[in-house]
Amino acid sequence: MQGGRGDEGLLDKVARVGRAIPGALYALGRSVKSLLTMEAFSDMLQEHKLPHTVWLLGVRYTLAHQPGSAAGNEEARPVIDESQKFKMDMWSRMWFSYRYNFHPIAGTELTTDTGWGCMIRSGQMMIAQALVHHHLGRDWRLLHTSKYNELPSDYRKVLEMFLDHPCAPLSIHSFVRAGQQVGKKAGTWFGPNTVCSAFSKLHAGGALGSDSSLQLLAYDGNDGDNTIYTSEARELLQAGPLFILLPTRLGVSAVDASYIPKVAHVFSFPQSLGFIGGKPSSAHYFIASQGEAVYYLDPHTPQPIINISDKDHRSFHSSAAHRMLLQHVDPSLTFGFYVKDEADLSDLCDRLTTMNQALGGYPAISVAEKKSVPAADLNFDETEDDDGVILI
Repeated sequence: MQGGRGDEGLLDKVARVGRAIPGALYALGRSVKSLLTMEAFSDMLQEHKLPHTVWLLGVRYTLAHQPGSAAGNEEARPVIDESQKFKMDMWSRMWFSYRYNFHPIAGTELTTDTGWGCMIRSGQMMIAQALVHHHLGRDWRLLHTSKYNELPSDYRKVLEMFLDHPCAPLSIHSFVRAGQQVGKKAGTWFGPNTVCSAFSKLHAGGALGSDSSLQLLAYDGNDGDNTIYTSEARELLQAGPLFILLPTRLGVSAVDASYIPKVAHVFSFPQSLGFIGGKPSSAHYFIASQGEAVYYLDPHTPQPIINISDKDHRSFHSSAAHRMLLQHVDPSLTFGFYVKDEADLSDLCDRLTTMNQALGGYPAISVAEKKSVPAADLNFDETEDDDGVILI
């Protein structure tokens, strides 16, 4: 009997190791690829002479001695290095990556999102940042020494909404269910617009809870309209602060050169939540810009599911500073903004208008009072006068 129980325990251990192997191999493959491309990437950044100034979701930092920094682009002067503050800010953003060994997604045998869930994870990160900004403010920082049960209750509430459990309102399971409502099968890759549609479904279904005052304005990226309409935004702001999701397409195969300075400049806005996008089938959450380069949080690190009772919140944060040039970003991306009131909306619109006028060309993001109605959709009241002329 004892031997039988011992054999059973060994088999359980073997099974656990077996389940972990796919995620471990995936992580190893990405690490090797990263090492092979790191030197070439550093050379590429060096050629672009990046400035010392970095904008991370509306907060400015000065970084010294960064690979690719441009001493020749800026005046030769002492640079105050704020890299530690920058890393602390990055660390304070919630980071959601691939997980494995979670409860199977309903109707499937999927127990991991490795290989297909990166855009959902990127969307989760942006949504989490909107909620952290809403509940704790942009200046809140997470200390490395913080114990989970000592953290603000609002932080714990937000994090637990995203845990990989079927009952968590913003879990991978919930996003897959919502994606099925808009035509996406479980286990398939989402685009940035699909993530917006899925979150709209979840928000409408009360995913944020009855006590949340955060409103949502999610535009449809299929209409090709990169415009924020202020009339509907102001209407929603009557009920509380507003989370704006704006899917855009800014080129054919990559972000067009004319849009690059505009996309980079948006990170300087205090309302900015960055954008989600990346490359085909490889999504990231972009949170900062440095000249023509952008920093991002990378979801492509498989981790085992954790029990929140373990209080291991540190696996949901990362200070790894990944960068890529905007010219290599896929043109389909979704911007996010957090607008606290009507005055904040006016400030955002003024910043966008000023940017568009200063940089010229076609705007990456436009502003208008309301959407114009196509002439074909107008319902005219027609009458006929005595001479047979149609009066409109």
